[in-house]
Amino acid sequence: MNMRQALLAVVLLATLAASWWALEEDGRDRAVVQPVERATRQPAGTARGEGADARSTVSGNGLAPLAGERAPWPELTDRLARIVSFAPPPPPASTVRAEPQAPPLPFRYVGIIEDAQGTAVFLLDGTQVRMARPGEEVASRYRLERITPAAVEFTYLPLKKVQTLDRLNP
Repeated sequence: MNMRQALLAVVLLATLAASWWALEEDGRDRAVVQPVERATRQPAGTARGEGADARSTVSGNGLAPLAGERAPWPELTDRLARIVSFAPPPPPASTVRAEPQAPPLPFRYVGIIEDAQGTAVFLLDGTQVRMARPGEEVASRYRLERITPAAVEFTYLPLKKVQTLDRLNP
């Protein structure tokens, strides 16, 4: 038997001795508990009105005065806690329907040219330069209506809305 096994045996014997001692200590202080009769439950109005009868049903242990004063449990349909939501309130429903708007023009004015066919403008659409004349469709969503000295007018074809591109302030 090595040192480790001897140490474990000593600890085991100490644990058994402590358990036996604790069991003997509990046995000395034991008291005999007598069963208590339960009182039959009466409606709150009858218990308040008949104080003597309520005391006799509990067999004199002094709990009768409390039985009549206790409020009944709430019904299951009652809300015990208020429901709280931290989500933002929904926007108010508007009865007036907003008219659809055309998106802003995707073009920037680059320049103008006049040749034998008429006047044409150069437009920057993202990274692509387009040349357009009045009456032509541009980017399959717009039609160039007219070119004036101050602006270029387009019609947004899906909504038939006229939009203006300022030539002076690009």
